[in-house]
Amino acid sequence: MKKLLVIVASLLVAVSAHAQLGVVAGITSSKSDLKSAIGDLQGKNITQYHVGLTYKLDLGLIAIQPSILYNMKGTSFDYTNIASTQLDFKTGYLEVPVQLQAGVDLGIARVYGFVEPFVGYAISNAGSLNGTAIKDLNWENVKSRLEYGVGLGAGVELIKHVQVAVKYFWNMGDLYGGDVTISGASATIANSKASGIAASVALLF
Repeated sequence: MKKLLVIVASLLVAVSAHAQLGVVAGITSSKSDLKSAIGDLQGKNITQYHVGLTYKLDLGLIAIQPSILYNMKGTSFDYTNIASTQLDFKTGYLEVPVQLQAGVDLGIARVYGFVEPFVGYAISNAGSLNGTAIKDLNWENVKSRLEYGVGLGAGVELIKHVQVAVKYFWNMGDLYGGDVTISGASATIANSKASGIAASVALLF
């Protein structure tokens, strides 16, 4: 029994020696198509963001990095009942992504690619009509408050403490869609998965 405890303690010490806790933040462009998402990242309409905690476990050529994020996602729709009218939605998710990284250590920098499954739950919801906030908006524009999907991206880690990464993420389920009543008027919103691009910076300690 004592030998088992010694072995477990040794493993925990070894793992902790290769683990780092950190903070992460960045921008999220969730749109219904890739061109619009890229346009957001070019500064045309950056309105979404993400922020949270991350934990990296370095296993050599690979690393596992789960995070807990508040991730704001959203998209725009044509208001089908009235011409030249725009609906914009922003929905905040408590999200848990888990990166599986594979990379090459070049000394001062580590270059890596990753796949990142994620799951999240919507905890905030807001919208605007032609730039004016919708006060009576409820959850009817959100098809499901539960989201899940996968991201694919690449990054660079500098001096083992600073990560810069970019990814494209796919939501597997429709996040928006259906009939919405706003200030007494009804609108039909096309289904949208709110997939897109995210860019992040993480500081590891």
